[in-house]
Amino acid sequence: MDWKKSKTILIIALIITNLILSIILLVSYSNTRDLSLSKYSIANTKDILANFEIEIDCKIPKKHPRLSSLLVEFESYDEQSLNRRFFDSLGIITHPSTDRIEINYNNEHINLFNYRRIFYENSAKVKIYDVDSLKKAQKICENFMLNNNYNIDDMELSYSYFDEGKYYLNYSKIFEKNSLESSYTNFVIDNRGVVSMDRLWLNVLKKSKAKFRLSSAPRALLALIDKEESYGKIVKRIVPCYYFNPEDQGYIEDITKALQGRAIPAWKIEFSDGDNIVIDTF
Repeated sequence: MDWKKSKTILIIALIITNLILSIILLVSYSNTRDLSLSKYSIANTKDILANFEIEIDCKIPKKHPRLSSLLVEFESYDEQSLNRRFFDSLGIITHPSTDRIEINYNNEHINLFNYRRIFYENSAKVKIYDVDSLKKAQKICENFMLNNNYNIDDMELSYSYFDEGKYYLNYSKIFEKNSLESSYTNFVIDNRGVVSMDRLWLNVLKKSKAKFRLSSAPRALLALIDKEESYGKIVKRIVPCYYFNPEDQGYIEDITKALQGRAIPAWKIEFSDGDNIVIDTF
């Protein structure tokens, strides 16, 4: 037997086999990968959005996040517990309408809408703080929440700005490092302390075992074409989030009437002016 010739044939056969396997793997990869995440597609996405005066000023994620869905409910209160929490039960409670309760104590006022949304106001004129930085404004917010027996571990500052002597701070609800929309606690701070607080908060009851794969970030960005409110804006960040939409339960005019529901994975697109749009596509 010519071993040298047999060895050569064997080597050639192995090369051909490896070549065939490489082609199969390449074809398989081409069929499974998302072409919208290619450099060309990302650049094309930016060009298309530019035609609508939408500028992308951030990195575009190149992976498909997988998140669970969440069973959520709005944080709710009754007038007695809220009066006790803020005013040691010394406030005067009135019921101006079926969906609104007022609690007044000296210069502090609370409006409770549908037992879920809290709007706090302080009409005092005395200046007691020297608020000359965002950090100090944040500290005032944190102390206010802690003094009124709120947990701040699930709150994250998502947007802030300073205007005419006041700091405006918007906080998002965070669950496992991702924001939970639609949920917020917004503050106005000046030298008097907390001028106002507007809070509509979600609590997580249960997380699903199954995880859902989000569509690509470029596909979510292209959905902005159908949303005229995004025209002329600058995208500063696009991140995965959880999204609870009370409108799915029929509460179109007043979302505070919703009780609980399912929050699904989505993309949160944040703009430079503090606005954001949630795209819930899989």
